[in-house]
Order: sequence, then C-alpha cells, then structure tokens
Amino acid sequence: MSNIKDSFELDDYESDANENDDICSNSRCKLVTEKEINRKDDSYILHLSSTSDASCNIIIGTSNNSCEIFRLGENQLAKLETIENFEHPIIGVRFSPESNDLVYIGTSLGNIQLWDLRTPQKFAIEFSEVSSDKPSDVAKTLICFDVSSNNRLLSAGTELYKGEAFILFWDIRNKSLMGAYWESHTDDVTQVVFDPNDVDKLMSGSVDGLINVFDVKQTNEDDALIDSLNTESSVEQLLWYNNKGKDFIGCITHTVDLQLWSPDDAELYAHFRRCDITHAMKRKSEAHCYVASCHRLLGNELLFLAGSNWNEGEHLKCIFTNNKKIEPFCALKENRQRVRCSVFNQHHNLLMTGGEQGILSVWDVNMTL
Repeated sequence: MSNIKDSFELDDYESDANENDDICSNSRCKLVTEKEINRKDDSYILHLSSTSDASCNIIIGTSNNSCEIFRLGENQLAKLETIENFEHPIIGVRFSPESNDLVYIGTSLGNIQLWDLRTPQKFAIEFSEVSSDKPSDVAKTLICFDVSSNNRLLSAGTELYKGEAFILFWDIRNKSLMGAYWESHTDDVTQVVFDPNDVDKLMSGSVDGLINVFDVKQTNEDDALIDSLNTESSVEQLLWYNNKGKDFIGCITHTVDLQLWSPDDAELYAHFRRCDITHAMKRKSEAHCYVASCHRLLGNELLFLAGSNWNEGEHLKCIFTNNKKIEPFCALKENRQRVRCSVFNQHHNLLMTGGEQGILSVWDVNMTL
C-alpha cells in the first residue's frame, strides 16, 4: 500500500559518514538554540508542550517528576520557572487553549493539575477521579490526557483497573468528574486526543490495537462510539489532520509503523512499516530505527521525526508524507540525543525536541517543498 522513492539507497554501514544528504539539505532545518536541563539522576525529557506564538512559552516534563518552563526570545531560551517534587510520574503537559500562562500537568496517580505560571507556588485547580468526600477510594493509574480546543472538557485514559480500561471526563468549568467510558477498550488506554476542529469528537488508542472515535455529546458509551479501527498492533501516538477537507488520523504504533486512517471510510489509507521508514532514512538496521512523533502541516500532509539509536541517537530526520508516499525532507545534523518528544509550531515553522540527554532544542524548519 505504501510507496518509497527508489532513488535512496541503503548505507553499507550504520554510519552517517558516507551519507549523501543533498536532497535532505541541512539548510531546510537549522538549529536555532538549545538548552540542557538540570539533570538530576541523569533525568531526560519525556513530555513537551508550547504556545503557538513565535516567542513562545515551552514546558517540559522530565523523568525525575519535575517540570521546567522556558521562554523563547531572540533565538535564546530563558528559563522562567521550575515546578518539582511531584510524588508520581508525569504523564503529560499541555498549555491551556485560552492562556499562555495556564498549563495542565498530569501525573499517574489519578490527578491533573492546572497551574498559573504567574503564581507558580501552588497549582490553581486539581482534577481528580477520587472525591474528597471519599478519601478511601483508590485512584486509577492515568497514562494520558488531553484538553478540548475550547477548554471545556478534560479527558484521561487509564491502565487496566479490575479488568477494565477507563476514559475519564471532567468539566473544566465546574472541576467535576462528569463520568467515564469503560467498555470500548480491553487494555491500557495509551492516547486520548480531541479533534482540534470539532470539540465534540475524541479519539482514543490502546494497547489492544483499537482506535476508537467518540461523539462526546452522547452520555451513553454505545451511542457515543462512532468508529472502531483495528491497527492490529499497539497504539503509541495519535493525531488528527486534514486532507482535502476530510478528517484523517495518523497513528504511530509500538512496532514503529505509521498508519494513516480515513474515519469517513473506516479504512486504512496508507501504511508505512518500519522497513519502509528505515529505507526512507537511508539506514541499514531496522532494529535501531524509531519514530519519535508526527505533526500536522498547514497543507494536507504530515511531518514526522524518525531517528536511529545508533551512535547515541544522533541520527534524526524529518520525513513528510506525500499522498501515499513518504519522502525524506531534512536531516537534523546538530541533534545529539535520542528524541522522546517534540512539538511543531506550524504557524512559525518552529520544531522543538527533547530527549534522553536532557537537551531542549529549537529548530527553524523551512517548509518550502
């Protein structure tokens, strides 16, 4: 189903030394600035979010249960604040759609906190599944969360709890737990993602291989389920994107495949396997290659980051989808780490990456194709 341009030949060795990157010109992706975090216990960057302006705020979540906030200005990263001493692992960070000063931080033990960066001494609001009236209740372990584009709904996915995997919902205005779905997945819910163009549409992904699409206006789970797509793998990342006026879904699996789905037809539009991505990267070893993340472009296509674990993970490329093909776009030659998370500011062509050496990097991506 997929197509790879045949003009790219595999390297003889797992090395960049003989690689011809004329087509993936480094001028298309320039390192603007970078900052190394304070690495307690060799911590690394797991989560990343930014605001949409050119001089943006950036928040990172680290493996030592802390968050750091930076401001990008004049091609430099200035550290604004550190929020630390979370008791449980951070599962995600999200800036509020309504304010650059408000950020959601989720932890695994059943709570998501809203912080106001102007008063960072304590969180402003906490969303929890466990009621303060019933402190003996056991909170489910959260894996992921997302916020609707109108900042009205908060949703989170859980690990299996007594044989059931839950998708939880909170009303942000009232801080209350509205309810949950628990019949549509049979294993851990790894992703929940609101449609940026439709606040009533949510998709979820799971280790059970299913991508489920819901109309969250419906209170009954059976009525809410619009589509169920079977990746026949395990879902690692999901995103919504638009192609010629139609909604599409991009999925990265834990087996390092990139799948593109058309929800309207409930069909797999394109499937790029790990071997296809390795070939597009001009690498020899599939076992070393990974897909870090995938991002929407302002046009109809996707940009995704693919790297190799060889040589400390320095090899990293931007690859874009072109109809049912994937084509290398640029090499991020100054990269010095295996990337674990990234954000793409499509309005200003800024790519931000974080990874296992604790480096936050900002790249200027020239999207003229």
